[in-house]
Amino acid sequence: MKRIETYNILINRKAFQNRETFLTFVYSPYPNIMSTYYPSRGREFTYAVILFLYIVPLPCLTQNLQVKTDFDKYLQQALQDTFSLDNRKRFLRIAHTTQKFPATDSITYSRLSKIVVVSSHLNDSVLFHEFAKEALTLAKTLNNPEHLGDAHWNYGSFYERRKKYDSSYVHYNTAYKYFVAANNEYYAAKMLYNMGYIAGQTYDYTGAEILLFRSIKIFERYNKQLQLYRCYNKLGNHADDMEEFDKSLVYYKKASTFIPNLQNKEYYQLEHWNNMGVRLYRMELFTEAIHYFKKALAHKDLLKTKPALYAKLLDNLAFCQVSLRNYQNVLDPMRYALALRDSIGDNSGMVTSRLRFAYYYGKQGDTLTAIVQAKLGLKLAKENHFTPEVLHALEMLGGLDKNNAVSYLEQYLHLNKSLNARDRNLRNKFTAIQFETDKYIAENEKLFRQRLWISIAAITIIIFVLLIYWNARQRSRNKALLFEREQQQYNEDLFLMKLKQKTNLEKGKSEERLRISQELHDNIVSRLFTLRFRWLSVSLTGEAQMISLHRHFLELLEELEFDIRNLSYDLKKVVFFWEEKYLEILENILKEKKAIGGFDTYFECTNPGDWEQLSPLTKINLQRIFEEVLQNIAKHAQAKMVNVIMNRELGNLELSIRDNGKGMNLSKIRKGLGMKSLENRTEKLQGKIEVISSPGSGTTIKLQIPFKLNIE
Repeated sequence: MKRIETYNILINRKAFQNRETFLTFVYSPYPNIMSTYYPSRGREFTYAVILFLYIVPLPCLTQNLQVKTDFDKYLQQALQDTFSLDNRKRFLRIAHTTQKFPATDSITYSRLSKIVVVSSHLNDSVLFHEFAKEALTLAKTLNNPEHLGDAHWNYGSFYERRKKYDSSYVHYNTAYKYFVAANNEYYAAKMLYNMGYIAGQTYDYTGAEILLFRSIKIFERYNKQLQLYRCYNKLGNHADDMEEFDKSLVYYKKASTFIPNLQNKEYYQLEHWNNMGVRLYRMELFTEAIHYFKKALAHKDLLKTKPALYAKLLDNLAFCQVSLRNYQNVLDPMRYALALRDSIGDNSGMVTSRLRFAYYYGKQGDTLTAIVQAKLGLKLAKENHFTPEVLHALEMLGGLDKNNAVSYLEQYLHLNKSLNARDRNLRNKFTAIQFETDKYIAENEKLFRQRLWISIAAITIIIFVLLIYWNARQRSRNKALLFEREQQQYNEDLFLMKLKQKTNLEKGKSEERLRISQELHDNIVSRLFTLRFRWLSVSLTGEAQMISLHRHFLELLEELEFDIRNLSYDLKKVVFFWEEKYLEILENILKEKKAIGGFDTYFECTNPGDWEQLSPLTKINLQRIFEEVLQNIAKHAQAKMVNVIMNRELGNLELSIRDNGKGMNLSKIRKGLGMKSLENRTEKLQGKIEVISSPGSGTTIKLQIPFKLNIE
């Protein structure tokens, strides 16, 4: 059963050698020249020099652009498989000759690397080694770790396609070291994947799993969805090979989670269904496997553009039918799959098709045809060095060709023994290489730690010196602040004394006004009322004019009584500073900030009398803190509701202001003037302030001041 593996060419060229970004450089051989104009007698000479410097590079620049155009043209012709191999090689050599200007720089290397990549597909080892050696030499000359890693990457890909896994592994490992040295984790992870692929090809599944998980760690950091899909897909393949089917299902399901984020997600979905079908086939759940193959084959429009996948699905479905002993209508799909594989040069798939034909004809009793098909598969497998397929073909021929069964069995045993010995040696070699790599990385980490400690020591010394300087400066500043604080305290004491004097004066004025008001109301108004009332009771007779005048005087007396009473009330209505309620002041401030910030408010005070007893200075500082907190809420919090709670807890007065705004991260907030002002005023009140906040959870300011120390 052939699994969907992105076999060597597909893995290295399409999945992990797509290096357009790596091979593209922003290059400007002639940097901008900045000149300053100075008036002088040699102005004409200066202009001439500038013009000369401007014109001289133009031929070189034009030549360089022409070189790039010619290079791209011939390289594209070398890539076109419509030309013969000889013509493609000739175009590649022409492209190589055009890139000699300039001789040694990153642009030259990038072009040379592209030539190496194309030459690796032209079935000419001599041509490849010629260009690859030149690229490696240039990379060493440039002494650029990324270029060196890329050069060994090309060697690793070349040897991998030719099944020389030991050489390929060595070059991939060397490329990995260079990419690590260049701090290019992404390309280092690609090398780990390639080494994991090779380890899987030599049946070192444990080593492959370790390498793949190391690459997964890096790909997850860079969120490389396609690479993560391929890593988990490969882990599922290996678990299938070890017949750990539950484990493979976990890996395949994990791989499927990345499919919706891939560009060609429809193709990868079909690939996933094929892998699930192969897994079920190997578990001998043929009916369930057929469901997945048919589900994928339903997308015929897409499969027409993917002949390799189409052939695999057709062949796998037909072979499942054969395994269920359903021999009808399977030959045509198998023949069509073989024709597709032959048209695209899929030699590995063609070997699989031939061996499946042999199995089919063997089951039908047509032994001669089965032997012919098995021999064709054996020949093709040997030509392409497909060792596992060679073993499979020999095993089939041993069962089909009874006359030569012993010969085939001997070949099988000899090849299997040599293959096991080769794989064992390769695994040992890979383990040794990996040990050396780990040792190399450990030494690099040791050097890094040494440099880190040196840097830490240097930074520590610098910080220590800065602390000494800062401490001396701070002490000087503290002296100035102490003097300023003493001056401020003196000003506050003077202010309090004036405030008390003003309060006493206003209090005296108010008491005198109250006395006059009471005197007017209780004495004079009362006497006037008595006089008016008795006057009304007197019976007068006489002329009408005199009686009218008498009544007029009584009305004047009543108006006088009314005016004196109003004057008394007006004197009582005068509100002085010392009589204004402190909580009303705070409520008015809350209303003002509510109008500015557009939030709702809730105000509660459980012990108003205690707050009214505070000293004037305490009230002023507390009021300023209240205003500053509400101003910050209105300005920054974006709150919908603000709760103000004032109460007394034992010997302390507590003020809590809580909002449901956006909150803040206190560890990332620098203390500004507002916060420092709050702390300074709290310190003057001999209290403490606490800020509780987190992003999205609002902010709570809690202020606590001793009550007894603030009673006047």
